[in-house]
Amino acid sequence: MSDTPEILYKYVPDDIALKCIPEIGDRTLRATQPAALNDPFECAVTTGYVIHDTIEEYRELAKILTEINESNLITEQYVRDARKSHGSVFTRQLFAEQVSTKFGIVSFATDPFHPLMWSHYSNDGSGFVIGYDVPELRKLESQKESLRAVQYNDQPPRIRDPIVLTSPISNLLILLSMKSHHWSYENEWRLIVELDKTIGTGQTDQLGQPINLIRVPNEAVVSVHYTERTPPESVDLVRNRLSDANNRYGTKTLTKLVMSSTSYGYEESPD
Repeated sequence: MSDTPEILYKYVPDDIALKCIPEIGDRTLRATQPAALNDPFECAVTTGYVIHDTIEEYRELAKILTEINESNLITEQYVRDARKSHGSVFTRQLFAEQVSTKFGIVSFATDPFHPLMWSHYSNDGSGFVIGYDVPELRKLESQKESLRAVQYNDQPPRIRDPIVLTSPISNLLILLSMKSHHWSYENEWRLIVELDKTIGTGQTDQLGQPINLIRVPNEAVVSVHYTERTPPESVDLVRNRLSDANNRYGTKTLTKLVMSSTSYGYEESPD
């Protein structure tokens, strides 16, 4: 595991920031299913085994997948159909589908100044970056080390037998925190939570995935950054909410970032 930073950061558009820093009550963050994340290679694995067209092998793989989430039964016929539909990547497809019925992921970054992160996740640099106290995030863990650094690799993890998906169970956390090296600039950390311990909203996203939330105590918010492009009215609202002692936020101030005059990046405003 990488050394754990003291603060992890969430890049958000300004409208989401107003939900993340509410005027009343504790805030929530979405626990996003792997199948709803923006990387099409999420949960990718390569297999070192061969599945022959036998009912026994389909039954064994169905049993292993069901062990990920016993409330969502996978049948041997479902596995067989997936092999026909998805070819050589059917194990990855089935794994991604099944693990998305069990787990959600809350993503964080280690750097509040990263220009690409501002561009990709905060509406072209017009949002906020909210810093969370890591000891407070640790209190939200449902399993040991479910707050963990993403491992970036040149190739998807290779599994020689599908049993590694479920035995030991810790393999699921490992596999859910692996990504392509193309994403390494994000320096992502993930809080992996079980969906049955989250708050269901009854709503779905554009991919049809249910939207589930975790409640984060306001004390966990220990920094807030914004830029010159962030709408002033949103900055004022956030500033007022942070300064209200009744809200128990871990910081009462905001940090303004400006574009550097000497590099392609952000720096703290001297004002």
